[in-house]
Amino acid sequence: MQKLAQSLLSFVTTRMFLVAMNRGPAKTMEWSGKQPICIKACREPKISDLVRQKVLPMQVQSRETPLHQLYSSAFSKQKLQIYPTKKPALPFGELPPGYQHLHTQLQYECVSPFYRRLGSSRRTCLKTGKWSGRAPVCIPICGKAENITLQKAVTSMRWPWQAAIYRTANGVKENSLRKGAWILICSGALVNERTVVVAAHCVTDLGKTIVLKTAELKVVLGKFYRDDDRDEKTIQNLRISAIIVHPNYDPILLDSDIAIIKLLDKARISSRVQPICLSSSHDLTSSTEDLKITVTGWKVLADIKDPGYKNDTIRMGVVQMVDSLLCEQQYEDNGIQVSITDSMFCAKQDHTAFSNICPAETGGIAAITLPGKASPELRWHLMGLVSWGYDKTCSLQLYSGYTKALPFKDWIEKNMK
Repeated sequence: MQKLAQSLLSFVTTRMFLVAMNRGPAKTMEWSGKQPICIKACREPKISDLVRQKVLPMQVQSRETPLHQLYSSAFSKQKLQIYPTKKPALPFGELPPGYQHLHTQLQYECVSPFYRRLGSSRRTCLKTGKWSGRAPVCIPICGKAENITLQKAVTSMRWPWQAAIYRTANGVKENSLRKGAWILICSGALVNERTVVVAAHCVTDLGKTIVLKTAELKVVLGKFYRDDDRDEKTIQNLRISAIIVHPNYDPILLDSDIAIIKLLDKARISSRVQPICLSSSHDLTSSTEDLKITVTGWKVLADIKDPGYKNDTIRMGVVQMVDSLLCEQQYEDNGIQVSITDSMFCAKQDHTAFSNICPAETGGIAAITLPGKASPELRWHLMGLVSWGYDKTCSLQLYSGYTKALPFKDWIEKNMK
């Protein structure tokens, strides 16, 4: 039966071929397009909008090995034409968009001068179909401000990392405030595009650990004037997604008085809005008591009826650390009992430098200038946050209390991600 089926199939095939042959001259059969070939290539890696990519002209180069030197020395009288390593052939054929030939190099840079690149500046397409190096990422440059001189800063320094923290008047018992109004209550420090470091007492009910609702607060960046109607073209009103208070925060002693505000809206980095750097222990090479610390912030208790209110700007001054025992003794001599914890430092105002600020009236931030990690250029680093003071702190020239930033560096960075 099987032999019969094979005979029939052979007969039918032969008849079909004969019929085709008997129809006349055969027509030429061709395939459209070009014959496909397979070549090795790399898919272009994905990059963010902050990274600019440039495809470099193909420059095939072979690297020399120790054998090149050996052979060149052994055959110095002869022209060495055969290398131990073979030069890769130049690519041929066009690739679809988004692909690159082997040994193609991509060069990266940040699109904005306010950002710096992390990762490789160049990446090469390898035979494995992967790219060499590490993916480039552009992050904001921290602590870099124009005209870093205290003389210049007196009148026009904008301190681009300074964040104004506002609270709605709904939760404040004040008859003179209209419902729905916003009140400037504190200053914070922008540390990346979505994170602001602030004193915990600014984002909790006074004397309690109860965290305020995110809708009750807002962050304003790019602010210079105290008057809320100024800086309309430069300010950024940003909503808040989360408030993280340090777990060790003590609202009575104000120990670990630090919190993090996560921004729902991403800050737009510019000359007016930039993050401040976080310092490490090895950055502080000199004695902390010798450091000149700059304190900046807006006066919280401001008189709107004051003729100078419209032109009042962010204030600044220079302070120096003092020994904690000396600080406790000074307050005790004035009838006030305070306890200085390891998370705090006390500071006195430096009267040899310009100052138009009383830190205890501002809820500001403290910063110092230190050389950068990659260059000797001075960068501003967060030193601390104004934490506490008393009604007569300024008139009696009492020391003001601050939360240290350094002990909380790891906690801050963990919550920056």
